[in-house]
Amino acid sequence: MKKFIYFGMMVAAVLMMAACSSDSTPSGALKTYMSALQDRDYEKFTEGINVSGKATPEEQKAARATFAALLSEKGGKELDKNGGLKGFEILSEEIAEDGKSAIVKFKQIYNDGTEKEDEQKMVEVDGKWLMDISK
Repeated sequence: MKKFIYFGMMVAAVLMMAACSSDSTPSGALKTYMSALQDRDYEKFTEGINVSGKATPEEQKAARATFAALLSEKGGKELDKNGGLKGFEILSEEIAEDGKSAIVKFKQIYNDGTEKEDEQKMVEVDGKWLMDISK
């Protein structure tokens, strides 16, 4: 019985490490954000946008709410043009030498069969990889 309990605890620990580690890379974080976009969970998607800069936490929260509202209004219509986002695929990840920024190339696959390749700059902020939407 003890072996079964230890085995169960080991499996749970491995699953927890795997779940936590997926966001510890730029491509893992982008995958999380793209999954939210696919599910049209715009609030969760905007949690991945770097709005830190010199903004206070309240200003960051307001900026994310604004982004979520904009995505809900305009982004949903854009996704609907191609029948919605069916899936996505991470193509590559290039982390800068300093380890604080990266470029993740990905492909979006739409329900109408069209595909679009794009890239997203990612930055590490307080140990979390976020999408950099600055120019």
